[in-house]
Amino acid sequence: MSFVPIAEVFVRPREAGSVVGWRAGETVTWAAFRARVAALASRLDSDAVLACEKPLNFLAALLALWSRGRQALVPPSLQPAAVSAIAGRALRDGDVEAATGSSELALPPAAQCRLALYTSGSSGAPKRVDKTLAQLDRELENLHALWGDVLARSAVLATVPHHHIYGLLFRLLWPLAAARPADEATSVDPVELRAAAAQRGRHVLVSTPAHLDRFPGLLALSQWHRPEMIFSSGGPLAAPTAALYRGAFGAAPVEVFGSTETGGVAWRRRDGAADEEAWRPFPGIAVSVDEEGALVLDSAYLPSRDWRMDDAATLLGDGRFVLRGRLDRVVKIEGKRLSLPELEQRLQSHEWVEAACAVPLPAPLRLGAVVVPTREGAAALQRLGARATGEALRRHLAPAFDATLLPKRFRFVAALPVSERGKVVPQALAKLFTRGA
Repeated sequence: MSFVPIAEVFVRPREAGSVVGWRAGETVTWAAFRARVAALASRLDSDAVLACEKPLNFLAALLALWSRGRQALVPPSLQPAAVSAIAGRALRDGDVEAATGSSELALPPAAQCRLALYTSGSSGAPKRVDKTLAQLDRELENLHALWGDVLARSAVLATVPHHHIYGLLFRLLWPLAAARPADEATSVDPVELRAAAAQRGRHVLVSTPAHLDRFPGLLALSQWHRPEMIFSSGGPLAAPTAALYRGAFGAAPVEVFGSTETGGVAWRRRDGAADEEAWRPFPGIAVSVDEEGALVLDSAYLPSRDWRMDDAATLLGDGRFVLRGRLDRVVKIEGKRLSLPELEQRLQSHEWVEAACAVPLPAPLRLGAVVVPTREGAAALQRLGARATGEALRRHLAPAFDATLLPKRFRFVAALPVSERGKVVPQALAKLFTRGA
């Protein structure tokens, strides 16, 4: 299993004609990619904001900045307002493709290659998270130790953007370190994915729970070209969805739990067993639980030890853990504490509910629930109407929650509103309750 730390990619030998990836059907070789990085590096003299929509240009710009000892700044999205909100020169696709010239390529020590990722904070203001290549290389080594044998015979296809930590690691940096080709296309349509898979042959798929949940309804899994492995991150994959892929391909997707701040924390692959909910920490990560039930990490990826997460967890005797919901999603209603994840899980135990999100609302409504119905739920909705269906779900919740904590309003939708990373958008959920009763 070939693996070269990113910090050493320009000093280790690599065949000039080896394939880095594909762009619009055209092959991008190592020689061409390296020349692009060298040309851009010769023109850089300051930190810059990475605003490249094409993944391989983004990767070239990142490496060019590092080779010049400069910091790469990554906005929360590539929308113009998000890019302009970060001070600094913006590097766009045109800048990368128009660069001419050359320079010697070698990266500084990994700890000196700096990256700042901006994430969408809960307050609406972007939150800055600083990383070094030393941290990222350690993550890549873990990924390769676990699944490098699969990647060694595969190309990489993706449904996720490249400018967030998950996409950056799984669809750009890991393939580069493993000398495996990655298709530049971001395919969010399973028909497009099938066409790409037919061209690329053996492949792994980097995706999200939102995409994986939606795809079988658009193209039956029996019509797919079987991936060697599917990775999923951005939230938990529903057990029925995991079972669907397991039935079609022989194994469920590999789920990765973590965040921009922590990097990868743990993984799991649902196998239908009673303990399939449990997560296994990545090598080098130790977990514990504090007095409030929060998961605490001792991780080489983090600048400090004893990193407290906002996720409640229960430890199992074999080193694994089970997540119990977000601690920062506990609200008080009339003086009573309510765990929104707990209420959502109870709702999802009803045969009518495929997915659910609890939404805090201003008084006097206090709480709403957005529900994606199952086929049975959709039939009940058509037969009974929204109000009576909501009342039936309230009765389902009543034995477990005080009456004041039950949702006052329900909204039924075909799918939960998600961002390009596949994460539910709270603002979009709240807007569903501004349209009358």
